[in-house]
Amino acid sequence: MNSCEEESIGRQIYICGQAMRNYADQKLRNHDLTVEQLHILKQLSLANGQTQSQLCEGAGKSPANITRILDRLEKKGSVNRKKNPDDRRSTLVFLTEEGEDLLANVRVLFEGFGPEVVAGISLKKQKIALDVLKKILQNVSRLP
Repeated sequence: MNSCEEESIGRQIYICGQAMRNYADQKLRNHDLTVEQLHILKQLSLANGQTQSQLCEGAGKSPANITRILDRLEKKGSVNRKKNPDDRRSTLVFLTEEGEDLLANVRVLFEGFGPEVVAGISLKKQKIALDVLKKILQNVSRLP
């Protein structure tokens, strides 16, 4: 086990993640939106009417964090919550028309971002990188 190499990979993942996060934060600032809020809006656009538990799983966030994010999105008029008719203990979250419009406007900001990020990297190397990142995530998920 070469800890120097592991530290290097971990550091590069962190630096890349931060750079991408900073880029997204800058783009979203004028729309009064955070990356976490955008992630929830995108998730709802794929399957509207999800429970907060489903959003927790999809976003990898705790119930308290999801509640806070949804509170802010609801105040902005981007989502609304309704009692789940099938389970009185849960709430369903819906993307509003305003939320759909906001998401459509924001998606335009990120058009071309993916291809630009991997510019100059062959498809073969992209697949290898993706496989490596998935394996790292699996390994981290198994840690106690």
